[in-house]
Amino acid sequence: MTEAQRSAIRRRLERLRDEVGGKVPARIEPNRTDVAAAGVADEDAQALSEMHQVLASKRNQGQADLLGRIARAIDRLDADPELFGLCEECEDEIPVERLEAVPHATLCTTCQAKRDPQRNQRRRSSADLG
Repeated sequence: MTEAQRSAIRRRLERLRDEVGGKVPARIEPNRTDVAAAGVADEDAQALSEMHQVLASKRNQGQADLLGRIARAIDRLDADPELFGLCEECEDEIPVERLEAVPHATLCTTCQAKRDPQRNQRRRSSADLG
């Protein structure tokens, strides 16, 4: 990987960090608005409230995880620029096109597919089940 490519990926990482870090965390609404009440009066409203809490929590966790991956990529780039872009599993060079698309990638596509085999499978349609 050339110095110019590393610089471009660094700029992409910094833009992505600013974009993700600038998002306001999803607000997790409490189930109880009145301290004397237990939950929500309507069971459907209770289930909906709990679902919204889970979704907001997952979104916030996803943002935090992504920010951590971005920070680790920037740290790797600072610590040893010559090793940045090498797969952590097989130590082959991660294609620049992959790093342009996913600048915080630590694995080449082959190793990523081995680690997460279901991710690259085609989604089934109802026609596949019959």
